[in-house]
Amino acid sequence: MRNILLIIPILFLFTVSSCSDNDDDIPSTVESNTVSATIDGEVVKFENLVITKQPYSNEETGFEWTDIKVLGYNTQNELNAIEFIAEEGLMGAESIWRFNITINGFTYIQNNSAFTTLVTESTQNKLKGTFSGVLTEPNNGQTITVSNGIFNLDH
Repeated sequence: MRNILLIIPILFLFTVSSCSDNDDDIPSTVESNTVSATIDGEVVKFENLVITKQPYSNEETGFEWTDIKVLGYNTQNELNAIEFIAEEGLMGAESIWRFNITINGFTYIQNNSAFTTLVTESTQNKLKGTFSGVLTEPNNGQTITVSNGIFNLDH
């Protein structure tokens, strides 16, 4: 009986601590069709967005999927761009399989676990999530640090 009396308060505390007003960790004030991040301490918004969808199928397995490709440019500096590709309907850390940011004409890529992406919503009409970490320029090895990356896209 004492075990049950101990378990009930623990379950209550766990339930209360895991609740959130917004379970997907994306602020509700983020407007649709925006991608932004802090890159090496400077906030960069990618506003000129081109979002395309490409269906694929594997004839051997019958597996079908659709990639959502996002390409965006910064209005203050057209040499700053972002590109990423996510699989529609797939959520979590493995659903973005390509991620690049170009700053001043140099393209920095995701090439190790120092950079993470998280898709929290992926439907036929919506792609939402976060990204952060270190991206590397493959030719010279220079890096950029990305924090507070967020996307909220209607497509």
